[in-house]
Amino acid sequence: MPERATQATASPTPYSDPAWQRTMAIKLDFNNMLSGILGPLEGLSPDEVWALQPRVMEVHRQIRERSGRGGEFLGFLDLPFKSEADLAAVVSEADRMASLGDRHVILGIGGSYLGARALIEGLLNPYRNELTREERAGRPRIYYEGNAVDADALHNLMAMLPESRPVTLADDVTVNVISKSGTTLETAVAFRFFQQRMKQVYGADHAPRVVATTDAARGRLKAIADAEGYRTFKIPDEVGGRYSVLTPVGLLPAAVAGVDVREVVAGARFMAERCQNPDLHQNPAYLYAALQHLSYRARRPVSVMAAWTKRLEYFTFWYDQLCAESLGKDGQGRIPISTVNTRDLHSRGQEIQDGPRNTVVTNLIVESPDWDVVVPAIEGDADGLNYVAGKHLSEMLLGAAEGTAYAYAKASRPSMNLLIPQLNGFTMGQLIYLFELSTVAEGYLMGINPLDQPGVEEYKKFMFGNLGREDMRAYRAEFEARLKGSSDFVV
Repeated sequence: MPERATQATASPTPYSDPAWQRTMAIKLDFNNMLSGILGPLEGLSPDEVWALQPRVMEVHRQIRERSGRGGEFLGFLDLPFKSEADLAAVVSEADRMASLGDRHVILGIGGSYLGARALIEGLLNPYRNELTREERAGRPRIYYEGNAVDADALHNLMAMLPESRPVTLADDVTVNVISKSGTTLETAVAFRFFQQRMKQVYGADHAPRVVATTDAARGRLKAIADAEGYRTFKIPDEVGGRYSVLTPVGLLPAAVAGVDVREVVAGARFMAERCQNPDLHQNPAYLYAALQHLSYRARRPVSVMAAWTKRLEYFTFWYDQLCAESLGKDGQGRIPISTVNTRDLHSRGQEIQDGPRNTVVTNLIVESPDWDVVVPAIEGDADGLNYVAGKHLSEMLLGAAEGTAYAYAKASRPSMNLLIPQLNGFTMGQLIYLFELSTVAEGYLMGINPLDQPGVEEYKKFMFGNLGREDMRAYRAEFEARLKGSSDFVV
């Protein structure tokens, strides 16, 4: 049977204790990026890395003074220092929503969805929806919608929800709709269905079961919430969607599910304080940005984030969006790819090991799991696996990670490791802040604005035009007049 591997996770973590915080500090090991191991053709020289310090100092000044491009959207820098009153309001609302039903639906897409799911998937039992409410400590089952235009997915979730007023808490439903503008198509369309269902089931009493996380004063969702009497939480004007996980966008859904969001914010604050020092020798966010920037300049535009635990898969998806939407512009930007190992070594690993020399791997390695198991010995050794009998699975996983990194290094394929002592709210908070800050720093090193998304806005014009939105008629006309390919080239 599995056994608990780390005592710290058996009881509430002492995340306000400085000594404990230091034991939970994330470390960046980049030895396998350097020429001493990879050779001078494929590796970066330490001197090359440290020579970037003057440019990093200028980037640090732009970030600190908020004078760089998009500086008006650097409000995420302040989020780790949010007041206890702000956190208490989130926790109180989460407790209220959790008490009203055992099914909680989160409607959101991109930055309005991925951060919350990364926290929930990373910090809670992956099979939590299969547990009893008592085993979930009174927290509801969590479902996600409004993140795609997908009739099958929407239908199947709606089919699970009541059509008349439930007689037991087990079938009661609450909804959190998350959209700053209220016009994000996928989320707004889904909310139309769920709002209709909530009114059908609860009638005039449906409003306390719906919370809207949106703009403070404007937008269609804010207007709907005010008219219906829904409780609202504010997305700050100065915080962009993909940088909003430490606002109620990410914290409220996570708290409803049972995540200790105070611990997450404490971890982010620990990383923010650590990153106040712009020295590349001391600042893991700036160092990560520098390593990726130099690698991109060395014609390695593919960036693989490899999670060595399934619990971090949605974190890699969150980072995928953060990286792609922030850095993919002006004809530049590395291509992020998300993987889970050892699972994806059977596919992606082949390409990294033996394909084009265009890739940098970032390994997310949890050094101590919450639970561990020992491989049993079997008499007769029919499956030939007694050579691993007596080993812990965590030992095998770390051995696989070390062996893979060595194989890459032997073939002069660069990789680096983010070493996470344990996966808990405190270390997740560190990861979130580290990657948000490093993404902005990398964008400034590239000379772009890492806080806008003009490409996303461009495709939306034609999407809305094709769907008949009146103010986008010109884009529909342009689309209709487009140069069309020949039917000869359709097979």
